[in-house]
Parts: sequence; structure tokens; C-alpha cells
Amino acid sequence: MKEIKKIELPKGCFEGNCSDCLYANFYDRDNYGRVKCQGGYGGYNRPEDRNGCFHWKSK
Repeated sequence: MKEIKKIELPKGCFEGNCSDCLYANFYDRDNYGRVKCQGGYGGYNRPEDRNGCFHWKSK
């Protein structure tokens, strides 16, 4: 029988995504339309792909 373990994440450690993040620069996009992250993650991201980013800060 497989053992199941419960994992609890601290409240608020994975919030929001690029669409409402302070670090997302919507004026700086790459050739694929991805948004520049100026937070700790860096690089270009699709807002819909970054659900649960731990660098997220509310605008």
C-alpha cells in the first residue's frame, strides 16, 4: 500500500500571477508577447503561465 503524506504550504507563499504583479513590465515584451519580470524571477513570462509565483507583489 502506498503511503500518502500531507504537505502544507505557508499561507501567502504562492499568490497571484504576472497580470496583477508589481514587477510585471507590460511595456517590455519579447517577440512572443511575453511580459518582462523585473522581480526575482527575471526573464519573460506569459502571465497565465506564472500562477503561484513566489516573487509576486500586489500592485
